[in-house]
Amino acid sequence: MRYLERDSIQTVAGALVEHYMPRSSRKQLEITGVFRELYVTWLVLAPISNRVQGYWRPWWSPGVVTSWMRIQVNRFHRFWLGRVPYDWATAQVASGAAAAHINDEAFIAHAQGLLDHATGDTLRASFARYVLGSLVWRQAAEATLSVAREYRAGMLWSEDGLWLLATKPFEGGGVEWGDLREQSADVLAWQTHVVGGLLHIKMNDASVQRLKEGVRTALASDASPEHKLRLINAAARSFHHFAWYAFDAKQQAHELERWVWRRVNRHIVQNTLALAERYFNLRLAQWDTRLHFERKSYLLDRDVTEEQWLNLWNPRR
Repeated sequence: MRYLERDSIQTVAGALVEHYMPRSSRKQLEITGVFRELYVTWLVLAPISNRVQGYWRPWWSPGVVTSWMRIQVNRFHRFWLGRVPYDWATAQVASGAAAAHINDEAFIAHAQGLLDHATGDTLRASFARYVLGSLVWRQAAEATLSVAREYRAGMLWSEDGLWLLATKPFEGGGVEWGDLREQSADVLAWQTHVVGGLLHIKMNDASVQRLKEGVRTALASDASPEHKLRLINAAARSFHHFAWYAFDAKQQAHELERWVWRRVNRHIVQNTLALAERYFNLRLAQWDTRLHFERKSYLLDRDVTEEQWLNLWNPRR
């Protein structure tokens, strides 16, 4: 437990909880203790995750995933998408720890205990998966990677599962295959398919409905107009976080913008004109469809600003 007990690790973990959960920290809610333990563990595991091949690192943007897919499909003509979901209900730390050459039994037991928080749809559960994923599924991912190399397939993985892109499907590892030329497939927040040998990516139906439901819920609440607009802006920014890396999502976002604005204008802005300036307009949002090749690690790079470094530890991917 030496690393976990270091004053420097404990101090930084506490500061991160205060930064990302200020209200809960001020009220000293029980949840802050859980997040502090998760941050302590993440501060230890994050540098180790840099040695994991094919891993979508927490400090990499969604643009890394779209870029990986574009290269695999457009350049290497790998049209078969394979997926292996990870089941956190059966997750264990031991095999991943062995693959990572971690022999500290106290640390392994500590990480295993945190798995109790890793199931469900709460921020705590998603953050626990975020923190532990590179360790828990490392051995499984490395085993799949060795098979993928035999078939010259590309592989990328995260805490929730892995993706393969190949010229033809192959057996092993419980992979579910689909031909993107014949049928579209959801990857994270996107819907992907291949037309004329080129990859097309837009936001999937679930993401669109999530944005619309966020708007409806905000407008139906008893909150003040200011808070309603904050909730709507948050839903739009969450949508844009993935959309701005997908070229085909731009027109989609413009169409959604009309839908959102009609409701915001009718229920909020017409009654409180000053709030119009605070509205997050998807039509005016930035778009970045360049290929993204992120640096291996931001953790120790000297040219990373303090703000960038702090953003690495956001509990939301």
